[in-house]
This record gives sequence, structure tokens and C-alpha cells, in this order.
Amino acid sequence: MLFQNEIIVRLIAASVLQVWPIFYLSYFTYRLLRRAKNRSTYILSAYFVTTALAYFLATLSIFLTNTPFAYIIYVLSIYVFVFSYSFLINFSWLLTRLDEKPHYTKLYLRIIFYAILSLYVIVISIPFNGIALDASTGWTPNYSWLFLVFSWIYFLILLIIPQIYFSFKILKVYEGVVLKKRLNSFIFSVFLSLSLAISLFLYHTWIENLIFRTFHIFLGLVFGISAAYLIYKGFGKQLE
Repeated sequence: MLFQNEIIVRLIAASVLQVWPIFYLSYFTYRLLRRAKNRSTYILSAYFVTTALAYFLATLSIFLTNTPFAYIIYVLSIYVFVFSYSFLINFSWLLTRLDEKPHYTKLYLRIIFYAILSLYVIVISIPFNGIALDASTGWTPNYSWLFLVFSWIYFLILLIIPQIYFSFKILKVYEGVVLKKRLNSFIFSVFLSLSLAISLFLYHTWIENLIFRTFHIFLGLVFGISAAYLIYKGFGKQLE
């Protein structure tokens, strides 16, 4: 009975913390594509779609608790979550080339590159038990420190450093005061989103620290909504 109560509590928590992002990310996608349909908005909306998909799969895994599908679907959700950030990097790359002819081949290759490297989630999770999710963990995700280190290295080398480079480059390319405000908002929101991802991985690894986990739960949702809104607000319209 106690175990069943814990599952019910977790289902309720998932409904609040994981289902809500699906709605607001879907809403931003709808508004973005309603205003314009071009390569830039497609890439930016892909970030919202894949992130929403990651939350959906993570929520689905909870409803499949006590089945052999829960673990696989959850690991897949983390893979999609990590891969989703590649669209922010590629969007920043496009911002430095809006005045050039479309380079769809280069864009597709960059996306495939990140899709392949993001497979580290599956490689470290399954063969090396990087992510544990079963009865022994109370059906709560538990990441190993090895998985955490690999994830942070991935974020640092393939996401944070490239984003720093593109951020400086973008600010040099555009001179308009109004546009620079939007650029600053976008850059800030990207790094805020990346910091939340880093915190999320630590949340599932440092499970004995209740203070940090409580801090992450309450502020993570607020910062997550803020980051998504600022990304949408910065380039939700008049983007060619």
C-alpha cells in the first residue's frame, strides 16, 4: 500500500512538473509557426517540439511503471531532451548567416552530427547502468556519477562553448539597438535553459541532497517557463 501511495504521489508530481511544459512548449510552437514559416522558425520550433516530446516520453514512462517499457522510454526521453538543445545551437548558427543563401546540406549535417553524439545517453545508460529506473530505485530515475560527468562534458564542449562563440559573433554582426535587445534576451534565455539542464542531471544524481532537490523543483519550473518564453519572445516574429 505504501509503494502504491508513492507511485500515486509521483504521478501527481509528474502531472504538475512534466505535463505543464508540454502545453506551454506546444503553444509557443503554434504561435511561432503561425507567424512565419522559414528555415529559422522551423529550427527554433524544432527545439520546442523535441523538448515537449522529451517531457511527454518522461511522463509516459511513469504511467508505465512496473512494465519493461518504462526504462526504455525514459532513457529515450533523456536522449531527445539532450538532442533538443542542438536546435538552439543551430539556430544561433543561422542567426550569423541570415543574409546568406540557405545552406540546407550543412544544416542537416549539423543536426545529424548532434543526433549521433547525443546517443551517448543510450550508450552510457544501458550498457554501463548510467540511468537506473526500477523497483530498487522506487521507480524514480537515478543517474550515476559517470553519466553525470559524461553529460556535463557533452554540454560544455558541444553546447556551452559553441553557444558562447556564436553569442559573441551574433552581437558583432547586428548593430540595431532594438534587435540587440532581442538578441541579448535570446542569449540569456539559452544559457538559462542550459543551466537548468545541468541542474536537472545533478538533481537525478545527487539524490541524497534534499535541499538542492527542493530548490531545483521549485525554481526549475519557473526558470524553465521564463527561458522558453524569452526564446519565443525574442524571435517569435519578423524573423526571416
